[in-house]
Amino acid sequence: MTQTNSRIWNILWWSYFALLAIATISSWFRVHSLSDALLAVFGGFGLVGLWGYLRRVNIGWPKFWIAYFILFTTYALYSVGLIAWLAWQAHAVTYYYVAIGAALLVTPQGLALWRYGFRSGSLWRVA
Repeated sequence: MTQTNSRIWNILWWSYFALLAIATISSWFRVHSLSDALLAVFGGFGLVGLWGYLRRVNIGWPKFWIAYFILFTTYALYSVGLIAWLAWQAHAVTYYYVAIGAALLVTPQGLALWRYGFRSGSLWRVA
């Protein structure tokens, strides 16, 4: 990868991080139940994991991030699948667009968490 490509990817990753940070922080202001609070904390951990991946800093333990990646993937598949099921039940094209948009929004974070937990062996050996 060339330096220009690396710079572009870096800008894209940090822009995604900013978008996710705004979404996560705004979810903290919409807490009305225990499940909302748990999901807000869960999203906060995802933000921390993404930040650790982008900064190449080890935060916590790799087994924690592997477990978090599994939970994140399960939750993302459930959420996107639920939206897709609603689209199928309602025969509404809007739900299909929402499902595709949701899948596109969670994919970069899932990739980053996978790389952080499974592919960053040298980072974890330094600690």
